[in-house]
Amino acid sequence: MVSAETLMEQAGDTVTVWLNQAQQAVSGMDLSDEAKAQIISAFIQAAAQDQHTMTIRALAENQLLAGVS
Repeated sequence: MVSAETLMEQAGDTVTVWLNQAQQAVSGMDLSDEAKAQIISAFIQAAAQDQHTMTIRALAENQLLAGVS
């Protein structure tokens, strides 16, 4: 099973990549700083959801969700 530490590190890697992508995406846009911050925030939230999903996947793959409803 993937350790919690590994999942945490992967989430950090994911958020770094997505943050850089978000910054690049908004850098050429004619938007207010507030709008750019909201877009970047959405990328960060998506990375957090990705980490959560991968945790659930790891638990499911290791049959650790049996009986959970």
